[in-house]
Amino acid sequence: MPLVSLDEALERSLLSSGLSREQLITRLLADLGNPVLHPLVWVLPRRWRLAPAVLPPRLQGLSALLQQGLISPVFLAALVDDLAHLWPPREGGAPTAVQLWQRQAIDWLGVTLELPSRLSDLQAVSGGASVPALTAAAPTATNTPGRWAHLSQGLRWSNVGLAYSQSPTQRCANALLAQVLNRLAANVITRDLFVFEGCSDGGSLLAWFADQGWTVRARLRSSIASFGFGACLVEPGDVPRQIPLALPLRTGLLDRDGNEVLSLLPHTALELELSCGPELLRLQWYQGTGGLCGWDGLNDLRRPWQNDHQTGTVRYLGEPFEDAQLPALMGLCQLIAHVHNLEASESHLRLGGYGSLGFCIDSTALLQQALCGRCDLFPLVLPGLWRERLLRRCSALEGAGAMNASALPALEAYRRALVTLPLDFSHHGTSSADAWRRLQASLPLCSPFALIQQLHRLQPAPASSQERAQR
Repeated sequence: MPLVSLDEALERSLLSSGLSREQLITRLLADLGNPVLHPLVWVLPRRWRLAPAVLPPRLQGLSALLQQGLISPVFLAALVDDLAHLWPPREGGAPTAVQLWQRQAIDWLGVTLELPSRLSDLQAVSGGASVPALTAAAPTATNTPGRWAHLSQGLRWSNVGLAYSQSPTQRCANALLAQVLNRLAANVITRDLFVFEGCSDGGSLLAWFADQGWTVRARLRSSIASFGFGACLVEPGDVPRQIPLALPLRTGLLDRDGNEVLSLLPHTALELELSCGPELLRLQWYQGTGGLCGWDGLNDLRRPWQNDHQTGTVRYLGEPFEDAQLPALMGLCQLIAHVHNLEASESHLRLGGYGSLGFCIDSTALLQQALCGRCDLFPLVLPGLWRERLLRRCSALEGAGAMNASALPALEAYRRALVTLPLDFSHHGTSSADAWRRLQASLPLCSPFALIQQLHRLQPAPASSQERAQR
């Protein structure tokens, strides 16, 4: 698959269009009021950064901060902490994280689908004739040139020519089962008990799948984040050349030559895969931008340079969770979602607490730390203020008798994880070595990004004699 860098694509588009750089940037701004294109502010090469004065008002602050520099863990944490305090309270009409967590329907391509109570019904709903028809009638913006084709000559803010790894029916089944697991987890706070195949919690449901002959496996995964955003260069008489997108990140770590190490912002999650013959269901659990902490269908467009486990661009951390390990894993997923969604709802946090209560990487790291007593991810930016609030929320739930005795081990493991999980605001001395280990442990094993290839070869700055003595 031919690839081209964003910087080269912008230059070639500039030459083909006959426009000046200022005119091309003006065209880029044409639709930037649409949230789909907001990641442009973050991923554009530095010499293409958009001046704050010409951006929509709500994006000017981000552009001013990023125009000359790169994002860092300290910046990420400060940004989300300030936004949580400076933004007005969440609008009353928007659903809270708890309401999203316990809903009994999903919106699929503009149609509301009620959650079924049996697997056969789920398969029938997702395989209904309306789903393929809707998919054909309403193609997604990430897979077609769409309304942004006019922005520049040949440059498309979509991945033209790429396909999903699963059919529309399978993706719908993924989305339905993800919300089934969310709704089962929400039974802990809901009077009306929801049951799927006779099971009232996620751990029991996975055991039911195993009893029916399904193979159930969960893995922690890390890949390069692109916020679901895609781009390609389409030139006359040539196949589309895909543009890998990523957000450069300052790490605060030094290499052997004394230079600060740069990386790319990762996306991480717990991946759950259920298979039986030709049937394959794929889900992911994380703190996401969708407004809650919980499960979602693993339905991303297949980008081989970014999110394809067969090419090595997805890094799996540790051994898979299987068989007897699954009940504890599902119990922790339920517990963390319970605490985070309740805190987000009662504190009126935007995006269901995304950022304030950590990003996807923080929720994945908490899960790994609680399960395994270690963490292999970088950067972690869940600040102490919100860790303390989450700890208080745990104590409040326990004190109110809102926790079953069976959930107490997960609660204690989660508390320990909140206290012991590293924080990547600043590293010196002995903490640098562990930060380096986590950075390299979470990198994709294969990647077209030169920065990732370089990171695999880099060595940390040598420890001082005092640091060696402390070890």
